[in-house]
Amino acid sequence: VAPPLAAGHVDRPVPPGPEEAVPAGLRPEDLGPATPEVDEGGHPLSARAAKHMRRQQAKAERLDEKRARKQARGAAGVVMCHRVAPAVDAAALARAPSIRYTPEEARARGQALWAALGRPRVMLAPMVNQSELAFRLLAREYGAPVCFTPMLHAPTFAANKGSRDNQFQTHPSDRPLIAQFAGDNPAVMAQAASYVASLVDAVDVNLGCPQGIARKGHYGAFLLDEPCTAVAVVRGLAAVLPVPVTAKIRVLPTPGATVALALALQEAGCAMLTVHGRTRESKSTGPADWEAIAEVKRALAIPVVANGGVEGPEDLARCAAATGADAVMACEAALENPAIFAGKAVTRANQRQVAEAYMRLAEHFPPPTNGTLKAHLFHCLHVALAAHTDLRDALNRAASQEQMIATGRAVCAREAEGEAADPALFHERCDGPAGGSQTWYRRHRREEALGPGYEQGAGCPAAEPRAVEGA
Repeated sequence: VAPPLAAGHVDRPVPPGPEEAVPAGLRPEDLGPATPEVDEGGHPLSARAAKHMRRQQAKAERLDEKRARKQARGAAGVVMCHRVAPAVDAAALARAPSIRYTPEEARARGQALWAALGRPRVMLAPMVNQSELAFRLLAREYGAPVCFTPMLHAPTFAANKGSRDNQFQTHPSDRPLIAQFAGDNPAVMAQAASYVASLVDAVDVNLGCPQGIARKGHYGAFLLDEPCTAVAVVRGLAAVLPVPVTAKIRVLPTPGATVALALALQEAGCAMLTVHGRTRESKSTGPADWEAIAEVKRALAIPVVANGGVEGPEDLARCAAATGADAVMACEAALENPAIFAGKAVTRANQRQVAEAYMRLAEHFPPPTNGTLKAHLFHCLHVALAAHTDLRDALNRAASQEQMIATGRAVCAREAEGEAADPALFHERCDGPAGGSQTWYRRHRREEALGPGYEQGAGCPAAEPRAVEGA
């Protein structure tokens, strides 16, 4: 309880603090407006009034930025999902439990999808809040022919127009595209997928997310304990959607159980199966079991995509050879270095080029949230930001996408100056065993292995663990 105020106390305006130094390469306005200390009439504000004004100003700025992003998407030709979804065929959904596909029928369905996708050798994985339109287009520039949307929570997506507008954007150049949904109810999953089915090449069922939110929501890898539910979701979607249905799973504790589930999903209508080579309990840590993926590939008639254990460009070929998979999916390694699809390793010179390309795309196709843009810059500029801590802190404080991009470009400008002075240093590999723990990919895994109590790096936002890739 605060002590009583002295008699005659006057609530005085808060004196302005010392002016913060502006990091080299930034303008004062890039760090945001100065704190208002007077009202429109020039009268001093009390501490409470100044705080209220700052909150109102921040709220107005967020609304203005949201409108600006919407206008930018419209000018760039961004395609949103349908406002009204086609009605789900209830009769077809009711007949779904009786549908069974023979291996020959499954092979034909799988090969038709594979041909439509262009018979890819690599893919960009679905990543929560990270595989948005701008990042997918960046991955395509570097050679990823097939990309997935972020995971879309089916109940929320089906019920909330705001969620649909915020979470799904595409573009005519963003194909082939697969939309991934998470849920446990075939009817709800079908309703959610129907909003985007005509805008994508396939719909994927998330059976691999191992995070606590998936346990709470009863989806992802927690449906692996209930194979009948997982199979029913795939079977229901395959019966009613006008596009092929695929699925992404994790390996189960025994190879036999993994193969049995994969065969059941194939019989239910799954036209392509992605297998992450780690169990639900392993999340992103430990080696990926490529042999378990190979056993699934040998057992199935449909295309199989291998996921897990990809850190550098060489790992794409190693994984394909070890598993015999039709394609390899890259996830967290691609978050830091989407140039992995072009065979480029993590160097400070390459990461600067990646960041510059992403910021160019983000200006034309604004990410749905500020957090998405900030996370991408922290990922791809991780090594550089360790050398420029003042700009790392400025990026952490940035409150708008314009400020984030201005800070990112200031980092890139410094990196270009450093490369001109010492080209050899900036072209050394930072990834792999030789690079130690310089990269975000390795730091992220070290934090996951140490657990939630691990001390986060100063000024760096904590990266949400994702169970889709690993060393």
